[in-house]
Amino acid sequence: MIAPVIGILLEPAYGIVAVFTGTMVASLFPWNPIKFAGLDFLPGALNVTLVSLTVRGRRTEATIIFLITMVLFIINPYTSLFVGTALLSPPIPYLWMHLAALIVLVSPLTKDLATRLTSHHYASLIRPVAVLAFTGTMIEHLTGGILYATVFGKAALKFWPAIFLVYPIERTILVIGATLIGASLLSLLRPSVIEGSLETSRKVVSSPIRNASGPDER
Repeated sequence: MIAPVIGILLEPAYGIVAVFTGTMVASLFPWNPIKFAGLDFLPGALNVTLVSLTVRGRRTEATIIFLITMVLFIINPYTSLFVGTALLSPPIPYLWMHLAALIVLVSPLTKDLATRLTSHHYASLIRPVAVLAFTGTMIEHLTGGILYATVFGKAALKFWPAIFLVYPIERTILVIGATLIGASLLSLLRPSVIEGSLETSRKVVSSPIRNASGPDER
């Protein structure tokens, strides 16, 4: 639930290293074994990467990563795009909540996040942290779904209807928890710490994608 804080405070590369290290250390405990052929860190890594890019004004790159992850989920032969027939309802897109997160990611809600996050007031931090927590947790869920389908293959197909019913509740709880914890932690930090971490978001970031597309509107 601290992924938004890691993404806010660390550049994408450092955030990935932090998540990888944390995942490997956690896997040493018997109740938390490696489940996905050593790739268990990927969902959290993409969560932190998306948050880090978004908060630093690199929304184009964040959106491309989200879209690529969604396409990888869709083309996997062991994932389900629609559920509902077994639930006595019309077919419903499995990815409806992920599509909502994508809309939030490209909306004005993700603009000027760095400025909003420098506030030292808990109440002012709730909205920007919630936006980051929601978009981050949904790409994390997408990545976890890809790993699950890839590792378990055909056996995964029969579980998607049940996962479809549970995941919106689970993700909502995670977003609320991440928002409350993240806003609390950020409000305890000195403003200078957050400002220093987000300094690059106030500059034009030089990257192949941004050079081709130009800087995001602020």
